[in-house]
Formats: sequence, structure tokens, C-alpha cells
Amino acid sequence: MAEGIGLIKPHGTKIIATIGPSSDSREKIDLIRQRGATSLRINTAHIEPGYISKIAGTVNRINNQRGSFLSILVDLKGPELRTGDFPGNGLEINRGRTYVLGGQSHDCDISVNHPEIIGKLHKGNRLLLSDGRVSLKVKEAGGNTAKAEAMDNGSLRNRSRINIPGLELDLGVITNRDRKYISESVDSGVDFFALSFVQNQSNVTALREVLDEAGSDGQIVSKIETKTGLSNISSIAKVSDWIMVARGDLGVELKLHEVALAQKHIIREAHRYGVPTIVATQMLESMVQNPVPTRAEVSDVTNAIIDNADALMLSEETAIGRYPEEAVSSLRDISGYVEEHVGNFAEPEGFQGNQVAYSIAKASKVVASSIDADGIVCFTLTGSTARMISAVRPGTSIYAAVTNERLARRLSLLRNVTAFMVPAEFGELRTLGEAIDYFHEEGIFRFGQRLVVTSGSPYFLFGGTNDLRAVVVGNFVGRGYAFGRKVQGPCMEKDGDIVITGPQEETGRKNGIRAIITRNRLEYDIIERLAGERTTVVHRTRFFRTPQNGETLLIDPGTGVIVSSSVKKVSK
Repeated sequence: MAEGIGLIKPHGTKIIATIGPSSDSREKIDLIRQRGATSLRINTAHIEPGYISKIAGTVNRINNQRGSFLSILVDLKGPELRTGDFPGNGLEINRGRTYVLGGQSHDCDISVNHPEIIGKLHKGNRLLLSDGRVSLKVKEAGGNTAKAEAMDNGSLRNRSRINIPGLELDLGVITNRDRKYISESVDSGVDFFALSFVQNQSNVTALREVLDEAGSDGQIVSKIETKTGLSNISSIAKVSDWIMVARGDLGVELKLHEVALAQKHIIREAHRYGVPTIVATQMLESMVQNPVPTRAEVSDVTNAIIDNADALMLSEETAIGRYPEEAVSSLRDISGYVEEHVGNFAEPEGFQGNQVAYSIAKASKVVASSIDADGIVCFTLTGSTARMISAVRPGTSIYAAVTNERLARRLSLLRNVTAFMVPAEFGELRTLGEAIDYFHEEGIFRFGQRLVVTSGSPYFLFGGTNDLRAVVVGNFVGRGYAFGRKVQGPCMEKDGDIVITGPQEETGRKNGIRAIITRNRLEYDIIERLAGERTTVVHRTRFFRTPQNGETLLIDPGTGVIVSSSVKKVSK
């Protein structure tokens, strides 16, 4: 169980660190977690079978020991369009020369591993090879071969990557290699699956079917890294759990000066439907070799946060870089500074889901701001409510109360959300009052903290969110109409910091009194006089119980709530 969670402000923008030779030891993973990473990415393009289960075992041990909820994201390589092998292991490309493309069984200059795409080429199509360093323009197409003119000079290596901007390629979605890693991931309890080269909705639903067949409810991260995926971002977002702006391949398919605006468009369209986003690739690339980032990288990270991203991902910086933990720290420091100075982010316009719960989520933002709450607490069975509250972007920390660790790991990747565990019994019929007493008893939140709480009360705390309340942590004593400042101190009948008076005529200023509580209604001239003497006044008070002499009370003037520091034991 997380102790004293309400004493720590959660990180807003979350950090994903790619694991590799520089960071896959237990010590490094724990250090990266301490520096601020909430999720680890495993890139299946660079691993062997057994690696996922190894890392998952290490993460589970760390989570169990530290009481943390570090999650794992497995990035599936997916199908790729590549050249075949060349005589001599390479091919020199000369500008202006025409080259013949075809399958490996055809007489051609450049063979491709998916010859079926040759028949889809049209005159004018542009082919980008070797990460865009070589460009060809199709002159003739049709049949089993195509002719293309080189637009520049360059060199091709065996199995060079091929991008064809704007052409939707039907290469399948999940390779046999991917299926093996999916199986290992499911057995290891992996939380997120990143799908490469997503071009349309059907790509996402195809992976969903594979996960369903494997018995996994893992969340799908759709990587937008093609021009076609960019064009279809709205429809892709509607069926995805997360969207990733994968700027590596996207920067090949688009002109470089188009990538920044494409990033903003992708995040805006995903957020329109309440779908969280990740920005990836070259966030702090110079830190692969250097202990500090460049000014340009700091600006790039800053803009990604201002663009409204939920999470930022480090790739080579933590996988093979010399300073993996420093890279995570830098990302955390930059995001922390930006979040302190930038606010008023847009809310989703077309949120898909329970509209009652979504309305409660929006209301929690308004109430939390109005009463200057210390946090928003949501009791969530599936994570939907926490996701909604995160999406409306309140300026208040969000704490998600859950009853299982798997959900806690997933929610810990959402912007401004920190998950914590409560006993499974709270998933049954329990009251909100019992839950607040439990928070107080266990020290999860500090005595006197002001919270906005969403739940399914009065039926179930978890599930069917339809209730919103402002509460103060402590043993509830009563509520009245309060004027003045927050006061905490011992309660006495006649003397002490806080006095409970009898009839109105006995109400008056006494030496040492910081607050007066009365059941009676006071005239405003009396209230103004007492408040003017720096005494907090609570009148027309209704007591749930009568406090005892010497009992420490706290009066919260924002809500009129009176709570005691005494602990009421709650059965777990």
C-alpha cells in the first residue's frame, strides 16, 4: 500500500523509458523508476525470446518491494517494407538514373520483400529508402515491375527500409514474430502493446482480436508514423486506448518542417475524444553521449507538453545511452517546470463513453478549482473515471483509488494521475464516510486535507460514477456556515483554541479563542465583529456527534466541515 500518498504531488506529464543494454539491470531499472519513469518500453526489434519475461520478473520484484506501479509497454515491430539483398552488399544510386523495382524472382535492380505492392504503385509515387536518404520517383507502373528515377545520389544497403508516403500498404498487421512476443507478453502480464505503422481502424481492431484470443486485456497504443495514419488519425483514435506520435518514421514520410505541426494535429485530434497521447523519438537524443540536453531539445520537450501530451518517451537515450538515469531526470525536471507555469489546457470535445460520469469528471475540475482542493480522488473500477478526469486537465492532482495492481499500473501512465491501492472489500457495499476514515487511519492523506471525491455512491463506491463531494480528511464531527480562516486546535467548553458555545447571548470574544462554534444562527454584525478580531466563526452548526474536551478539531471554512484528528478504526 502506498503510504502518505496525499503528501506528494504526482508528476503531471509521465515518462516512458526504453530498456536496453544501458538500463536493463535491476539496479538501473529501480534508479530510473526513482528518477521519475512510470513505464518501461521494450522494443521487440532488438530482443530475443525470453527477454520480456526477464524484464517483467525484475519489474514485478521492484514493484512488490517498493510499493510502486511501474508498467511495461511492449513495442511490436510489425511488418516492414524493405529491399532485398544486393550483389556486394549494397547499391550506389545515381541521380537521374532509372531503376527497375520488382520481386526477388524478377530481373530488377531493386527487389522488395513484399512484391505485391509493385502493382499498387502509380506514376508520380515517391519512394523513400534508407530512412529517406535516397528518393525515387515512379515513372512507369503496372504489372510485376515498375521504373523509378533517382532524385538524388546515395547508397543502399541490404534490406534497406522503404517508405511510400500517402500510399496505404496492405502488408498485414501482426507478423509471426510479433505473435510470439505477444504470447510471451501475455504470460508476463504486460500492460501496453504498441502497434507499429497503424494506417486505419482495421489495423487496431486486428490487434485487439489477437489480444482477445490470447486472453489479454492489454491496452493498445497506436503509433502514427505514416502519412496515411496521419490522414486517418480521427478514426484511429476512436478505437485506440492510446496514440503515439512516432516522429522517427513520420519524419521520413513528411517533410521535416511539417512534423511539428503534424504532432500538434495528432495530439489535438486524439484529445478531442479523450484519448491520451505519447510523444516519442529524439526527445533528448544528445544525451545518448552527453550528460545534459541541448537547448533545442529542452524547447522540443517543452512544446510537446504545451501541445497537451500525456507522456513523453525516451528511446536510445535510456536503451543504449551513457546517461540513462540523467535523461529521465532531465525530462522530469523540464516537465515539472513547464507544468508549474502553463495551464488551461483544452477539454475533450467529443468524449465517447458514459456521459453522466464524464459530467462528474468535468464538475470535479470546477469544484476543485473553486475550493482550492488538495486533490481529486476517484474510486474507479475500470479506470474510466480516472481517464476522464485526467482528460479534462484539472490543475489539481488526481488520485485513483483501485483494488488491483494491474489497473494501478495502467493508470499511473495517465497525465497527473497517481494510483493507490485500497482493500478489495471496498469494491463491495461500503460508504464514502468509511473510505475517508480509512484514508485518515492509514495516513494515506493528511489530516485536514481538502479533497474532491468522485464515486458511485450511494450504491457502490466503485463503478457507475454518479456522485461528487467535497470532503475534509479526518473524523467527521459536523458542518455549519463558516467565516474566517482554517483553524486547528483543541476544543474546550470554555477555554482553548476552539470553543463550542451555548445560547447566542453567551457568544463573545474570550482571550485565546481562535474559533467559536455554535448551533445558533448569529447576526452578521456579530459575525463581522468576531471575524474582524481574527476569530473564525461557525454558526448554524449541525453536529454528527459532540466532540470531547481536549479533542483536536479542524475547521475548514471553505466547506464548513468540522473534523477531528481522532481515528475511527475501519475494518479492512
